[in-house]
Amino acid sequence: MTRVAVVAAPDYAGAAGAVRRALDLLGGPERFAARGDTVLVKPNLLAPRKPETAVTTHPAVVDAVLGVLADLGARAVVADSPGLGTARRAAQVSGVAAVCRRHGVEVVDLADGPVALAHGRVYKAVSVSARVLEADRVWNLAKWKTHTMMGLTLGVKNLFGCVPGRRKVRLHFRAGRTPETFAQHLLDLEGVVRPAVTLLDGIVAMEGPGPGRGRPIDRGLVLASADAPALDWVATRLSGFRPDDVPTVAVSRRTGRISPDRIRVVGDPAAPIRFRPAPGSPCDWRLPAPLRSLARALTAPLPRFDAATCTGCGVCVEGCPAQALGPGIPPRFSPRQCIRCYCCQELCPTGAAWVPRRRMLSLGGRPGRRRPE
Repeated sequence: MTRVAVVAAPDYAGAAGAVRRALDLLGGPERFAARGDTVLVKPNLLAPRKPETAVTTHPAVVDAVLGVLADLGARAVVADSPGLGTARRAAQVSGVAAVCRRHGVEVVDLADGPVALAHGRVYKAVSVSARVLEADRVWNLAKWKTHTMMGLTLGVKNLFGCVPGRRKVRLHFRAGRTPETFAQHLLDLEGVVRPAVTLLDGIVAMEGPGPGRGRPIDRGLVLASADAPALDWVATRLSGFRPDDVPTVAVSRRTGRISPDRIRVVGDPAAPIRFRPAPGSPCDWRLPAPLRSLARALTAPLPRFDAATCTGCGVCVEGCPAQALGPGIPPRFSPRQCIRCYCCQELCPTGAAWVPRRRMLSLGGRPGRRRPE
């Protein structure tokens, strides 16, 4: 039986207690690290954003985890390979760097240094930062957010930051238009990294056009599990979505990676709250699973670009896996090359890239094409 701990935490003042109680519900933190272990702590440091935006793992959660590891006598390092900028810059703006300095812990950018190769079901060669595989343990600190390509970004998706730098761009392109293919690659990556424990920061989560431009939503929960796909299944239900709406969860079930009847939720009672889905995401297609891929191929929206807020920085051009964008204000865009991965929206530092909603075939999805506020 796989346990997933659900702990109520109304605000970040209670983050330390919530993290410790979640770990205790799983058998205690000593199950996941020992004295002298090198523990790589992998938060979500997607971009340099302040903690109130709910883009990154909150510094109070990182602080709580570093405190637990210090009590265990483990040696911690905080590391990520962000989609925008560097880990050190994202940590500085998000408040994580200040926490690390207080604990005497280094912030490491996984885009730097050697790369290791492992085997996966989708790609024969899976690139992972060697720093990740050299650690004795990995503690995965995800942020609870909607995601335009994957529906939700939770424990499994957070591990994509273990892939160094621009290798992430190439993997997005190789997955193409199929979220399920990308989901299987993420599960391959989870199987390579094998985090000792995954904690999900859902005290303040994100809904709408995530993972970088959504709206903070009070969820008041911290989740934890030794099994990231099982944690994602529980979080998906608590987000008000069907498990088949989130490709990583759907593929986990279909391949036998998880079995819902073998998942035991422990801790505090929590009712689902319907999150506003990201426009164009699988959670926004209120269709049976067999029809969703066809509907998405026919009517998935193309990204749009707002000339009034575009600065011409070129981040979207550099990060586009399909090379569908060129320099300009707004960027030059080739719809025929676009694979609808929406990396442009995810990475745009000003919010100039956005994804409209489509009415066609939504069968209950939220209609309208108005520019999001």
